[in-house]
Amino acid sequence: HFLALLNSIIKNESGEAMSCCDHNSSKNADSCIRIKNGVIDEIRQGEQESFVTVTYKTSGEFGLKFVTTVTLAAGENTEVQDESGKKKSLKDLKEGMRIDAIASSEMTRSLPPQTAVCKIRILKEKKYRTTETRILMVDVRNHILYTGVPGQPSRQIKFTISKETRILSRRGMQIHLWNLRRGQFVRVQYADFQTSSIPPQTAAYRIQVL
Repeated sequence: HFLALLNSIIKNESGEAMSCCDHNSSKNADSCIRIKNGVIDEIRQGEQESFVTVTYKTSGEFGLKFVTTVTLAAGENTEVQDESGKKKSLKDLKEGMRIDAIASSEMTRSLPPQTAVCKIRILKEKKYRTTETRILMVDVRNHILYTGVPGQPSRQIKFTISKETRILSRRGMQIHLWNLRRGQFVRVQYADFQTSSIPPQTAAYRIQVL
């Protein structure tokens, strides 16, 4: 049961709480995971805890990037704050929010795995615009997605794709830029600024195949 894990987070041999939140402690570094810029996919309320499912990117060998999903079990001992350090509550968490988190590396074998979280930091929302448009060309080598009306540059947008761009299939599964195809209809969340070129260029934050 997660309640005991939530109340203690991690304990050492003497029974004292070995909090993953102690940034000055390197002794317990292996018992913690640190989530950076994760996106909340789902929030479920339990009897005495909240279950927050988060997707985030991790680094593997040879510089490879992997998309990881984990469910964070948050309870009364979980600290929640915003980027300025102001105290927040679990009720302030919303689906779609970006967060940093520190959690126990001890996980269940479920899919997604579940673990106790001791700290959650709510990140500032990026200002963005949203458009529903059709893909004209996918430039995988240069990480560019061209969209809009064929033959009308003034009605096209050139999106730059970064490591932070989330690309989702029609079913909401994480996919890659090379999985996109010309002619597909997509919903794009993009930066609230763009170049004055024709077509204009801007950064894509999220792409969803429709």
